Amino acid sequence: MLFLPAAALCWLGSGECFHQSGLVQDDLTLTRRKGESVSFSCGRTAQCGSNAVAWHQKKDTETFRAILYIKIGGSPSKLNHPQQDDFSAERNQNSCKLKINKVKLDHLASYYCGCCYSGSHSEK
Repeated sequence: MLFLPAAALCWLGSGECFHQSGLVQDDLTLTRRKGESVSFSCGRTAQCGSNAVAWHQKKDTETFRAILYIKIGGSPSKLNHPQQDDFSAERNQNSCKLKINKVKLDHLASYYCGCCYSGSHSEK
């Protein structure tokens, strides 16, 4: 089984997005078997307004890597992450979910959400 932690982030400057405190990630550790699906929730996203919510992955021995960002009612824009096809997302006014359809050992990481206040993203 994999323990997949999600954590709230006070501030992260990724060069593209600035994340602030106030967003809520309730499930701090999720456990799934290889091949199962998992969803991480991010609440209070209304404070992001019409700006995107971004998701980042942090592995123990690596820096933060942007996975995707998503606006209200939009499709996720993926950000050249090596596992980008493994992730999907949904967003409404008050929440956002990041989903991994089939968990792999390589997904063992912490996942962070935050508001994205920049329009300059490198889309793929």
